[in-house]
Amino acid sequence: MARYRNFDGTLGSGSDTQAMNPALDDVRSRRAGLKAALSRLELALAAPCANRVDWVTNVRDALDGVHEVWTRHVVETEAPGAFLDELVTEAPRLSTPASRLRREHSDILATIVRGERRLAAPPAEDDGYLSWAEEMRVELTALLAALARHRQRGADLVYEAYAVDLGGGY
Repeated sequence: MARYRNFDGTLGSGSDTQAMNPALDDVRSRRAGLKAALSRLELALAAPCANRVDWVTNVRDALDGVHEVWTRHVVETEAPGAFLDELVTEAPRLSTPASRLRREHSDILATIVRGERRLAAPPAEDDGYLSWAEEMRVELTALLAALARHRQRGADLVYEAYAVDLGGGY
């Protein structure tokens, strides 16, 4: 079994021939920032929604944070010569999964923007707020799941290209 470096730089099983790549350090940093933003959104969604103003504000702020981190992720991975281009140059066989990640970027961004629009105009409490809040929880929890799958596919792609494990918890 080949050795690989975990996200934190410690060795996994195998031989120590893999030098750390500065581009991978950037990926690790973005990955950690996205994980933190996702955790904030998850906590905001899980809070009791009975206090309408606090719940909507906290979910909206957390989703804004996800939007900011996601936009940075997309720019830093998709720009010409950026990480996905480098990865495909390193391992051309990975162009199809890299293209899938690019498509997911726009799909996920559309979901984020749709959520932001809905959070900007919540219904009044007597106009179905509780059912609306539940719909928002369902939609944004699905977003969290899509982001988690995307992060895992990205980590798998990096591993396929560089035999480096980015770490599942980061």
